[in-house]
Amino acid sequence: MLKSKPWLLPFEDKTFTQDEVDTLMKEHFTQEQVNTFVAEEKRKTQDRQKKLITELEEAKKNVDLTATDRKQLEQRIEDLQTATLTAEEQQKRAAAKAKQEYDNQVETLTSARDSWQIKHSQLLIDTEITKSAATEKAISTEQIAALLIPKTKLVECLDDEGKPSGMFEPKVSFPDIDKEEKPIVLELTVSEAVKRMKELPQYGNLFEGNKHGGLGGEGSQGKGGKIDVAKIAREDQVAYRKLRKERPELFA
Repeated sequence: MLKSKPWLLPFEDKTFTQDEVDTLMKEHFTQEQVNTFVAEEKRKTQDRQKKLITELEEAKKNVDLTATDRKQLEQRIEDLQTATLTAEEQQKRAAAKAKQEYDNQVETLTSARDSWQIKHSQLLIDTEITKSAATEKAISTEQIAALLIPKTKLVECLDDEGKPSGMFEPKVSFPDIDKEEKPIVLELTVSEAVKRMKELPQYGNLFEGNKHGGLGGEGSQGKGGKIDVAKIAREDQVAYRKLRKERPELFA
């Protein structure tokens, strides 16, 4: 039996120490009987604990409980559940709890890291677009940003040997046309993309003093102020269709 501090057992006006009780048990009961008594007491204790756990679980459903009271109930339930386990089961339970806490910490740190990476990427892209738009004298930085941000992402730079350098810069997947006027997608830096936008007639109205400002601008006129229909058809199909609709006399 488990040893504890000496205690007194009243019996017919006489008290016994724990050691005397142990001696009496050995003298009057076999070890098998003692084991049976101990097992029965353990079972009764576990039954009482399980009943108490059930009562505490019901108490947890009380909506009027404060956060502190609820936490204390949960701790009490956990302590009782642990007390009903064997030593091996307690070790497994402690290991599972430690792993869960570790996983939660990793998840929290990973989420925080990803959040900061996204914010850093957005700030880097926004800064680069704002700087490039100002350099090319864009009328509205917000318009340039609205057009480029969905097409822009951070890309790792390569060193002189063509290997990843660990440094990142914004790159734009920019829709353009090749020399044969076939659609292509170019991977450009933000400054290259904004400069290319300034060169294209469909973005001409977004920049100050741009000669590709649409119909009526210098870029759509030939010598003597006449509209160069062939040039518009070559450079801007949208403007060309609009011209055919609004100025059909030019095509007579």
